[in-house]
Amino acid sequence: MKYLAFILMFGASSVSAENIYCTGKVANVYIDSSGNVVIFGKWRNDWTRICNTQNSDTVTCSLWASYVASAVKDNLSIKLQYNVSDGTTCENLPTYANAPNPGYVMLLNPN
Repeated sequence: MKYLAFILMFGASSVSAENIYCTGKVANVYIDSSGNVVIFGKWRNDWTRICNTQNSDTVTCSLWASYVASAVKDNLSIKLQYNVSDGTTCENLPTYANAPNPGYVMLLNPN
């Protein structure tokens, strides 16, 4: 039993998190009937949910949706920050509703 506790304690501590930053243009965005705000980031060529207008901070999620819509409309880049487990990259983030929520969404100035 002691060995199992030792393995669990040190095994769990070896998993760590890191910040990654995904930057690029957004080809498309949609909001589904359940409130998911989902983007198609050109840096990964797949769909990723960034938030849900019904399940998360509705003000923040609505503002993020506005930022992303502006990015699509004006062909601007965005930057998203994620706190994810080691080994996760922008290219292999889970897709659709399985994606983690970003820590922030930044609309980048083209200048």
